[in-house]
Amino acid sequence: MTEPSAREQLDALQRRLATMERRMRLLGTTALVFGALAITGAVLPQEQVLRARGLVITDANGRERIVIGAPVSNASAHPQLVGASGLVVLDSAGLLQVAAGTNPPLVFRSGKLGKRIASSAGITIYDPRNGGERGGMGAFADGRANVCLDYGTKDKEAACMSVAPEDRYAAVILNGTPNEPQYDRVTMYVGADGGGSIKAFGGGANTGGVMIHAGKGPATVTYYDTAGKAIPAKP
Repeated sequence: MTEPSAREQLDALQRRLATMERRMRLLGTTALVFGALAITGAVLPQEQVLRARGLVITDANGRERIVIGAPVSNASAHPQLVGASGLVVLDSAGLLQVAAGTNPPLVFRSGKLGKRIASSAGITIYDPRNGGERGGMGAFADGRANVCLDYGTKDKEAACMSVAPEDRYAAVILNGTPNEPQYDRVTMYVGADGGGSIKAFGGGANTGGVMIHAGKGPATVTYYDTAGKAIPAKP
């Protein structure tokens, strides 16, 4: 066997040095990655948090379908969303479908944007046919809480459940039909004293009705004529 030449020995040494250099670089890179992960784990929480003023989900045609914001107008220029905060769902034509949050979106009335009577927190539902408001559930700063459904052909509440501020009463109310001027046609009511009442009145020209009340004393039944006067009870 012949001894390797000086040139061959030099080439072998260079190969070994190159291999060692690659291994050292790999070892250094690995140490750097693990060090970065350790530092990141110490700084960031286990659950990632995304912070933003608004988020818009669009459909395949780029139309706004779900908008989240505080207020929502930070994320959308839709005129009905001014002042509302929370989540709003729109259809492909931009009509409101559902809103959840505070200060529900405004509604169009007679071609104009209407105003809310007070600020509230809750859920509002809209008519999928035209985007008109159909009801919702809300709690108000003064202590009121309401759940209502609206008629579909006129801007008028159809049925409501209501709790008054300071719990002065709780009531279930059925209003007159859309084309009648009467409201609270049928009502169930419990006052702060625990007394309960049931009221049922007619609509249109037949506005007479009956009131049943039960409290601390004997229950009473009172009838009313079409002029709203109590009818004397027969002996």
